[in-house]
Amino acid sequence: MADSKSSAWGQPDYLMTTATKLAVEALSEENKKAVTSLREAAGKAGYENVPDVFLMRFLVNQKFDATAAFEKLTVFLKWYKEEKIGELVMDAEPKENKVMQKCIPHSVTNGCDNEGRPIYFELTGKIQAGLLRANITKEDFLKCHAWGIQQMMARAEESSKKLSKPVTNFVTVLDLEGIHLGQRVGLDYLIATVGFDDKYYPNFLGKVYVLNAGWLFPMFWQFMKPYLPAFVSDHIELVSGDPATELPKYFPKESLPPKYGGSGKEIPFLDTSDLKSSTADTYNGEDLHEENIGAGDKMEICIEAENGAGTFGWYFISEGDYDVGFSVTVEEKDGEVEAKKYEKLITDSGSYTSKGPCKVKIVWDNSYSLFTSKTIKYYASVYEVEEKTSK
Repeated sequence: MADSKSSAWGQPDYLMTTATKLAVEALSEENKKAVTSLREAAGKAGYENVPDVFLMRFLVNQKFDATAAFEKLTVFLKWYKEEKIGELVMDAEPKENKVMQKCIPHSVTNGCDNEGRPIYFELTGKIQAGLLRANITKEDFLKCHAWGIQQMMARAEESSKKLSKPVTNFVTVLDLEGIHLGQRVGLDYLIATVGFDDKYYPNFLGKVYVLNAGWLFPMFWQFMKPYLPAFVSDHIELVSGDPATELPKYFPKESLPPKYGGSGKEIPFLDTSDLKSSTADTYNGEDLHEENIGAGDKMEICIEAENGAGTFGWYFISEGDYDVGFSVTVEEKDGEVEAKKYEKLITDSGSYTSKGPCKVKIVWDNSYSLFTSKTIKYYASVYEVEEKTSK
């Protein structure tokens, strides 16, 4: 077995040492050979003593095809090293995680299901997507998500030790009560999370129970299904009827909040009064300008750095949760650069540092909308060079 206590990869509980050892022992001889083969291939690629939890994660995902698993494993290992994921222990909680907790009511400490898998409860219908976008970037959101996944791995390891059996994934309970169309402002965060898990944590999500689906769920499902890997879509179960009656069939009562027929802890709602409003007139100290873009129309802003290199910044949010086409291109001396590829968005923020004198073109495109105009609040600026702005 690999030395999972290696400081290069993290602490044993976060590497699910016991759970993975038990899982590997239960494999067929042929699949054990695949584990050995993948470990040797990783070593030849410069990754020594790779923990078995990583090998198993991608082998299971690729049906124990070591060659296919190697391609995904090396992408993961490079990211794991560069982002220092092994250091994301409980005491290293990202400061942005508190923002995420305030905007997304959830609980990760209620216990386990009947099979010993740790549970993530989320009140999806109560998510404040506008506040989330206004207060945390997608990059920081994914960093918080990675930290949360690491904690779930440690809890799965704890359950494995307690039950003396391999617990190698977790379950999610999503309560859609109260979900509304305004929450679509957060869909790109959700899509990014799904892609993130498929790339770095495949098959760690074992089951998804959906409560109070309601009339919007079919629309939501049709939108999200193309983004969902099979290990997610094949394990989604719609719970019909009263959750307080149905959920005790799958979970011990001590693991369930009272609203779901249990005796466990309530899912907390945290105060959001200190968060930046999604309808604010400033962003990071910059005054926001307001413009209306008519149906079938577009708006373009050009900012020139004439005297030397500059750092350009932008931010916008579309009121009413309507998306608008958005792109940022930079005319550098040696050619055009796509600082932000065209995408239909409700809000975005970013920056770009030029190599020298250049022109930045920011476009909001509503040409695809036949009837709906879009009102946006935005800023666009350049620092450390003379600024020249035109519309």
